[in-house]
Amino acid sequence: MRNIPEMLKTSLRKYSSHSDFSEYLIAFSVIAIGAAICFPLRLILGTSSIGLILLMLVALMALFLGRWPLLFAAMLNVLVWDYFFQEPLFTLGVYNLEDLFANIADLIVAIVFVILITRVRRSQAILRKSQERLTILYNFLESMNNAKSIGEVVRISEGGLKQHFGQEAVIYLKDKNSRRLAGRPYGNSGLHNPARFSVAGNLFFEASTGNTGDLKSEAEDITFYPLRDPRETIGIIGIVLNTSLTSDEDKIILLKSFITIIASTLVREITIEKDIEKGLLEHSEKLFQAVLNSVSHELRTPIAIISAAVDNLKHIRTSSETIKRDQICTELESASNRLNNLVENILDMSRIESGLLKLNLQVCDIADLVGSVVNDLKPELCCHRLNISIPENLLLIRADVSLLRQVLINLIRNAIMYTPEGTAIEINAVNESSETISLSIKDYGPGVPEENLEHLFEKFYRVPGSKSGGTGLGLAIVRAFVEAHGGIIRASNDPLGGLKIIMKFKSGI
Repeated sequence: MRNIPEMLKTSLRKYSSHSDFSEYLIAFSVIAIGAAICFPLRLILGTSSIGLILLMLVALMALFLGRWPLLFAAMLNVLVWDYFFQEPLFTLGVYNLEDLFANIADLIVAIVFVILITRVRRSQAILRKSQERLTILYNFLESMNNAKSIGEVVRISEGGLKQHFGQEAVIYLKDKNSRRLAGRPYGNSGLHNPARFSVAGNLFFEASTGNTGDLKSEAEDITFYPLRDPRETIGIIGIVLNTSLTSDEDKIILLKSFITIIASTLVREITIEKDIEKGLLEHSEKLFQAVLNSVSHELRTPIAIISAAVDNLKHIRTSSETIKRDQICTELESASNRLNNLVENILDMSRIESGLLKLNLQVCDIADLVGSVVNDLKPELCCHRLNISIPENLLLIRADVSLLRQVLINLIRNAIMYTPEGTAIEINAVNESSETISLSIKDYGPGVPEENLEHLFEKFYRVPGSKSGGTGLGLAIVRAFVEAHGGIIRASNDPLGGLKIIMKFKSGI
């Protein structure tokens, strides 16, 4: 059988879920001690002063006691004041009007004070909870803002739900090509099964038909909520909710705020992905058209030359005129070289894009390589002056000779194509340090506008207003080959006029 204090404790708990029995004991002790101290001094202090002292004790207890213990202290204060300090002593009777009003006033003041203190505390508690909730939401929102993909959004969402709710989640997004949910689950795929997906699909359909209410569905131990933005429903999130969470209104409000942030962030990432896909598609179409135009133009010219040359060779007069026949053969050779160069550039770019480019490194003498390339390009260099400056002590490098040869061919042909006849082309090489050499090719053409220099080595890029011809692959291939050797390349306009391209390589010897 329970003793009286335990019964009293249980009885008090019925009326307060926030105060334990110790607070009632404290309230009783403070009033009792205060009364015990004041009782011998009652003739000195006076009844009214003692009433104020006891009321002050109630006020002090308001700093640390709960609502019901304070109310208990206020009522006990009036009873003690009446019983021990108001004449006649040791009775609860009130025998004059002044004492009656004093007791009523004391009780009203104490009760009003308790009510005010309770409201202040409740406001503080609400404010504290709001601040905590805002801090949680701010940190979660900040993490979401740093997400760079749908997968990262899902990962951060899982982490936030586990941290603040201790729950797992699964997310289904709308299919890109239909108005249904996609079958791929994001998040905890272990929560996915056909029955749950069916419930999620039904909820998605209901939310997508314009129902703006507070929708949710349950399947087994999972509660599903729609992921919405102001324009549409983008998916469904399923969360494992236990009973303690569903009965906590504050937690549910916080959870719905999390779901709103998750939905908004997913909308952002889905929109970004759509824009990127759209941009890539438009870029691919433009790139395809540029390649088609460049390649078709480049093919038409040598094919037309070859066709005309063949017709001329078939003519009776041509067979008897050696000079004309030699001239036609030269044109044929030039056209076939042009076709060969086009095919080589396309094949080289294919090797670069596929990642199959492999270097066959060997010791390379830049002077020998430049001499070989210049000798092969003599017919094309006939209308330009060539100045070569390479010191005898130039460092040797380790390189794929065939790739480096193509680099020089592309750069020299580029200089020939875009500079006036009779101008000079300069090839210079120097030892920049004991480990680095610099190789430059400079022409005396019109140069390139400064704003276009950074795009010069991009695929299919052509300087606006430049001479027609070429596919826009030559310089892109040059950069890829140079960087494959660990070198660097840059282009700049020379103060004296023309374009200067500088390459730097590490010595491998």
